[in-house]
Amino acid sequence: MTERRLNNSIFLMHLAANAYKRRHGLTNDEFLDRDSHFHILHFISECPDVFDSMTEPEMADEVDQYVAHSV
Repeated sequence: MTERRLNNSIFLMHLAANAYKRRHGLTNDEFLDRDSHFHILHFISECPDVFDSMTEPEMADEVDQYVAHSV
C-alpha cells in the first residue's frame, strides 16, 4: 500500500467514524466499545474505495448497514 493510499484510508476512517458517532450521539469511548465488537474501523480500512465517493451521511448509512448485518 502506498503512503498516499494509507493516508486516504486513515482520513476516510476518521470521517466515517465521526459521522457514525454524530448520528448515534456516541462518545469516543462508546464508539471504541462498538468498534471492538463490530470492527468498524477495519471494515472502513478494507474498502476505502467504497467510502471515498460518499458524503458523510452516506458513510454513516454504510456503517449502519454493516453493523446491522454483523449482529
